[in-house]
Amino acid sequence: MLGFLSPPAHQEQIASKDVDESYKKLRIQVLLGVIVGYAAYYLIRKNFSLAMPDLIEQGFTKSELGLALSAVSFAYGFSKFLMGNLSDRSDARKFMSIGLILSALTMIFMGTVPFATATVTSMFALLFLNGWFQGMGYPAGSRVMTHWFSVRERGVK
Repeated sequence: MLGFLSPPAHQEQIASKDVDESYKKLRIQVLLGVIVGYAAYYLIRKNFSLAMPDLIEQGFTKSELGLALSAVSFAYGFSKFLMGNLSDRSDARKFMSIGLILSALTMIFMGTVPFATATVTSMFALLFLNGWFQGMGYPAGSRVMTHWFSVRERGVK
């Protein structure tokens, strides 16, 4: 595992009188961080659909764009499985952040570089990369949630 992705070092236990206050505050931070992070992942994963009408006007068919869009789902499914194994052995905060940044950069590249949407093949490749990076979000987020919330709380939170 890359050194910067290694799990964080063990921290000393805090004083008993500070546990309740610190724990409640940190749980809220974790919950909000995972919700905001996963929402950002979701927005990046679904934004190609917004560009499809313009791409149809440029001459692409719905079938071609559907094929390109299938790359996201295909890569996302495999990536969630494989990246889940890496996520379990890494610092989940960094892992989730890196995936989100790489996914965002992929979609920024796709939206700003003209040749990125010139062919179905180029769109498929970039959407595959996006899907792969997208698969880094859920495993890391769910791992963090399992450490901070009990089984009974997870469905409620």
